[in-house]
Amino acid sequence: MSPRRRLVAVSILLVLEAVALALFVTESVTGAIAAAGLTCVSLWVHVVLHECGHLVVAKLLRLPVIAVRIAPFTGWRSEVWVRPTPSATALPLRMVLFYLGGPMTNLCTATVLGAATALTSAPLTRVALLGAALVAALLGVVNLIPGVSPRSDGRNLLRWLFAPTASRAALQAGYYQEEVSRTLQAIARGAVGDDQPGDPVRGGNDPRLALAAFQQRWSTGHAQSAADFIADAERLAALARADSTDPMAAAAIGQVLTVQFGLWYLYVAVVNGSPVEHKEVREISELAQLAFHVQPHMLSPRVAMSLAHLLNQRPEQARSLLLDIRPGVDPPDLCSVAFLLRAIAECYLGNHADADTVIRAAGGDYQQLTQVAAAIQAAEPMPPLFALAPMADT
Repeated sequence: MSPRRRLVAVSILLVLEAVALALFVTESVTGAIAAAGLTCVSLWVHVVLHECGHLVVAKLLRLPVIAVRIAPFTGWRSEVWVRPTPSATALPLRMVLFYLGGPMTNLCTATVLGAATALTSAPLTRVALLGAALVAALLGVVNLIPGVSPRSDGRNLLRWLFAPTASRAALQAGYYQEEVSRTLQAIARGAVGDDQPGDPVRGGNDPRLALAAFQQRWSTGHAQSAADFIADAERLAALARADSTDPMAAAAIGQVLTVQFGLWYLYVAVVNGSPVEHKEVREISELAQLAFHVQPHMLSPRVAMSLAHLLNQRPEQARSLLLDIRPGVDPPDLCSVAFLLRAIAECYLGNHADADTVIRAAGGDYQQLTQVAAAIQAAEPMPPLFALAPMADT
């Protein structure tokens, strides 16, 4: 059953139960319908109060709020989105209080409404207040139960309460993925020979359509798992290597896959301390060369190739590809990434003063990648990205 149908079924059941209870207490059909109607309307009010509870706590704790959506009875989830900085002080406690804000508002409202029933003797009013109190209590308790959805208050509450380190790391990784996506968008905007295909079809054999489908699916979150992602990427890589594939299309696929995986390999090696295996670096190198050989003077293929050189522990070659960065000519996001990759290369070459200069030139828009560069610069010894292995000259 779809979420919308479940919502309709629950709403109908709630109305019938409310009418039955009100009829039993008031012994009046008109009064029962009125009390049931007020109870159902109170659900919308409690949803609004729930999100207001989250919003007020977020404002009090200075958690950045990026969006508020209140959409009861539509099938969409009502939510308050916050984007805290991963390095913020006392972040686990602040996030726990944030996720408690909505349910506690409902439970406090239920307590007030329950107490108010003792102050009136009119059966209709008492039933309406009692029904509204029960709805508020139910909404508060249900939201505290860890649900299947990763966005449920109870699940997020437990995650920040019992696994704060992992939760902070996941938040940081989410910010980093956004920076990877921005880089891929900059590459797409600066692509040469891209005829912007129409509706991409999943599983098609046309390389450009397959690449468009891959980017659309993952930018919108339509893919289901990491296994799907790897399978799609392997199909794209096979298309890029095929003799029948147009060199420009192969180059586009090569630089997208190199940047998507290469930036993450860099992050995992530095932040998680897990150097990349030989097989992955060899595949990254092959894909990067597909792009670089077709467009050696464009910045996006040079960024891809420099990533391959860095992961292969060849900082001198990576640096040489990024000496000629043209702010104002190349896409700004791509320039920032190129500056930071050059800073990483300078660190591995021992040129820390040059690395500082290049990091400042990057402008600070890519905060997570900047932190990766800073972590490499501060490390002693510097973290290995990969065990040395030969790579074909370019």
